[in-house]
Amino acid sequence: MRFFSYLFHDRKDTVRAFLLFACFFVFYLSMNVPFLTYLNQNITVLAPISPFYGVPFTLNLFNFDPTLYYSSNNPTVIHPFINLISFPLAYLSEFFKENFFFAVVQSIMNALGVVMVYYYLRKGWNSLYTPLLFAVFFGTASYQIFTAMIPDSYPYAQFVILLSVLYTQYSRAEKKLAVWPNASFALVNFGVTSTNIIPFMSVLAVNLFHKEKKGVFMKLARIALVFFLLIISFTILQHVMFGQSWFSTWYKAIHTGGFIYTAPFSFFEHWKALYMLVISPVLTPDITLIDPKPGMVAFATNLTLPYPWYVHVIGLTLITLAILGFIKGIRTQEAWSLAAYIGFAIALHIVIGFGLATFAYDLYLYAGHYFFAFFLLAARFIMHLRHVKVKKALLGLILLFVIVTLGNNVVKHDEALHMIERSYAQMNKASE
Repeated sequence: MRFFSYLFHDRKDTVRAFLLFACFFVFYLSMNVPFLTYLNQNITVLAPISPFYGVPFTLNLFNFDPTLYYSSNNPTVIHPFINLISFPLAYLSEFFKENFFFAVVQSIMNALGVVMVYYYLRKGWNSLYTPLLFAVFFGTASYQIFTAMIPDSYPYAQFVILLSVLYTQYSRAEKKLAVWPNASFALVNFGVTSTNIIPFMSVLAVNLFHKEKKGVFMKLARIALVFFLLIISFTILQHVMFGQSWFSTWYKAIHTGGFIYTAPFSFFEHWKALYMLVISPVLTPDITLIDPKPGMVAFATNLTLPYPWYVHVIGLTLITLAILGFIKGIRTQEAWSLAAYIGFAIALHIVIGFGLATFAYDLYLYAGHYFFAFFLLAARFIMHLRHVKVKKALLGLILLFVIVTLGNNVVKHDEALHMIERSYAQMNKASE
């Protein structure tokens, strides 16, 4: 069975998936239109104090960077081939409403992400309500809303990761591991964000655990060889198109875009990393203005305010269910495949400390590389339960979480815009 046949063979599922897509596309776009309208109407005032080189998206929020506007001239080892995406998108945006163009593209991508979560949970299970409920839960997450608006690499990285996760599930179901498709997925994962190649290759290794050892090594070797050939080919193409490549700038990029963000983890100083990395991307936190001076204006999580009690309950429950989902499925390839993304995130952001040097500017932005796995593991735990009453009780609790999360994120999204408007108004008044 081919991949698309695997996904779309059930007509009813296809209809449900389309409805999910349509609803969340409209939701993301409608949530972010007020932000984009504000930015467009105040471009002359905001541009001089924006840290983003005069591009139309002037808002520094959660430390995201609107690199889709200018990364075509700056290939880096961190995002090796992102300019092959950003160049045509930035060009096309000039013929439309620039910020609105990116919002449409990324709303489509994030809505498709919701659909992929649904499909992943539906495959191999008779359950319908749990996949739908967790897809909606994932779709209402704060990160899904904000990344649909900000023209940075993160929604593209999350889209590629989710598609890869879905494809590797298909490979397990069909008990095959095609060389060219997996090498191509490896290329795209690496191309958007280079570190994503590590969990992706880990998942490929997990997929081969059931095979004879020599066969495992040879299969991975063939995928790796094709992957490296693709890397070389696209690097040459990049150099021809832009006059430089990620390889020619890798040393500079690591020191200016890698090491400067790294710091050792201190529990006393960084204990809120758990919230910034996992919980805040689900439930939008209160934000505040930091570094209110030209070229440094930034809005990030207000670390001085306590989190509401329901944020603790929802966030910690989701994490607990995900841990239980991993434990319950510890002998399965599915559990290890999903855990690879979370495990690598812990190693990168806590053990190595990438992002901790700019902790005050937020760790929220990194969540797209792994936070989907918490939803999938938690859902798998509930679907594995045999006790009907316990399962129904947990689904009722998740439904309540969805309602609270949606309410919180709609309200906090609106409050964030009003706080941004007030902050800029005060800065402009102070400069007069």
